[in-house]
Amino acid sequence: MSRIVDTVIVGGGMVGASVALRLAEAGMQVAVVEREPPPAIEDVAPCEVRVSALTHASEQWLEQLGVWKALLAQGAHPFRAMHVWADDVDGEVVFDAASVGEDNLGHVLPNRLIQAALWARMTDHANVTACFDSIEGFETEASGVHVVLEGGDVLHAQLLVGADGAFSRVRQLANIPLDAHEYGEAAIVGCVRTERPHQDACWQRYTAEGPVAFLAMQDNLSSLAWYLPQHKLDWVLSLDDEAFAEALTEASGGRLGRIDWVGERAGFPLVRRHAQRYHAERVVLVGDAAHTIHPQAGQGVNLGFLDAQVLCEEVLTAFEAKAPFWVPAVLSRYQRRRYMDNLAVQRAMDGFEWLFAHDLPWKRPLRQLVMLAGRLRPATQTLTRLALDARPGSY
Repeated sequence: MSRIVDTVIVGGGMVGASVALRLAEAGMQVAVVEREPPPAIEDVAPCEVRVSALTHASEQWLEQLGVWKALLAQGAHPFRAMHVWADDVDGEVVFDAASVGEDNLGHVLPNRLIQAALWARMTDHANVTACFDSIEGFETEASGVHVVLEGGDVLHAQLLVGADGAFSRVRQLANIPLDAHEYGEAAIVGCVRTERPHQDACWQRYTAEGPVAFLAMQDNLSSLAWYLPQHKLDWVLSLDDEAFAEALTEASGGRLGRIDWVGERAGFPLVRRHAQRYHAERVVLVGDAAHTIHPQAGQGVNLGFLDAQVLCEEVLTAFEAKAPFWVPAVLSRYQRRRYMDNLAVQRAMDGFEWLFAHDLPWKRPLRQLVMLAGRLRPATQTLTRLALDARPGSY
């Protein structure tokens, strides 16, 4: 099969699907290449292995795309505060929505639920073609970009968007260099229930081996993010449910009581990645294909949605003016608006990782100073408002 469209998007995850939907609603013909469709919204479990803590900016983007109400109806759970403390420092820092006149700091949702809601709306759109396949390669020439799929189909377009994740095939095929840093740490994610109620809050404890975080979800369930040295990953994942719950209770300091139920869990090594540029000839990267960060602040998909917004703004400004939307001038504007923002967040996350991840005695006074400053009300209000109002260029 051969098909002509305006834009091909490789990767139908949360970020790629949001780009597809926005472009389609503006009148573009879009093809989305994804191995398989997500489940129906009603088939997604309320607490899955992979979740995202969405900021207000991300929620507004999803509302603009017409899917936020569906997500609220499926039990998107608000978190109203975040409690942060460290083993070797007295007290804690609390980021509270009420302190800045807000009802919540955001919502925690399963990634597959967000993807499913976007796909339900996207595939209903006459301007979207879903191709359940993988990219084999592509060629660019004066007339456009020709995308060859593994199944043999060919898609002809003016622009190719790589939204295919951290191991992006599009990025590799476009020969876009990548800077990467391995932290020597791993994350275990999953779903747990605690003895004590989570109080619609997120709880994060910094230990000598790394942070342990619980993100509030419905029915007193919490999404777990447990960071530990990479060499311990396989051993911890091999524990049965009872032993895992005991180890996690100890690692969390028992702040929420015992871990009395453990669901499915998974682990992965932590790597920071940043493409040296976000575009090549008729090719552009968004989301994890362009950058990944240390996940301790849960900003990954929020940065990806900001990428999606800015890319759509720049591309549609040209498209609606009947000007070429695939040219370097357009794609460079997107890169200028997003690259330094993403780099700033990466560096901030690296700073926290450096400060708290290694139990060196000379760092303790620095940790005490940071935690003390964080307990000052103006500081917490400023940081809370910054996180809530994150927009392109706000970092």
